[in-house]
Amino acid sequence: TEPTNPRERFERPVPIGVSTGHFGITAGTIGCRVSKNNTTYALSNNHVFANENLAGIGDAVLQPGPIDGGVNNSNDQLGTLSEFVSLAFDGSDNTVDAAIAAVGNDLDTGTPSNGYGTPSSNTKAPALRERVQKYGRTTSQTNGRIAGINATVNVGYDTGTARFIGQILVSPVGFSAGGDSGSLIVTRSGNRPVGLLFAGSSSITVANVIDDVLDAFGVTIDGN
Repeated sequence: TEPTNPRERFERPVPIGVSTGHFGITAGTIGCRVSKNNTTYALSNNHVFANENLAGIGDAVLQPGPIDGGVNNSNDQLGTLSEFVSLAFDGSDNTVDAAIAAVGNDLDTGTPSNGYGTPSSNTKAPALRERVQKYGRTTSQTNGRIAGINATVNVGYDTGTARFIGQILVSPVGFSAGGDSGSLIVTRSGNRPVGLLFAGSSSITVANVIDDVLDAFGVTIDGN
């Protein structure tokens, strides 16, 4: 039977919501499968797939991520970095922390069996107090509620601090932890994508608005 620990190596095609990362990072999470022009990609964060702007297009993206045993060889390579939105660390405004990797047929559309399943391909604008869920590398399946919209936050990275505007805040504590970066956040009812998880503190989870992410690459979510 298929493993349900999202930190393990999965047979290809890999489910979404599991460990991944550029070969130069620790690990993050595969958000979902997206596509454009008949090409299939994995969606995650810049800091997961593009190592905070330091990666090169064509660099290997692994499953699992390096801290979970993934090594930069053909066995663990899931895909190659295709595009990323550069993170600005100069005090100017960011809206997304996002990247896509070309994966061919090696990525499936749904979570492992202990997750919410397959996201809808129809996104939803975030609404205050909406019930949401996510599946990620560190905390697996968790449920929460949108606690803030249109938030401005400063996020500390290895490279420096980046200012983000127009962000989603999700509570409670424990909705996410380190390594869940890149997880897709969907509604409890209908699995409609609302956000891309990229940061958190001891009290809150922060996510990009999913439509901003998809628009940045011109992709659509492969889902129900």
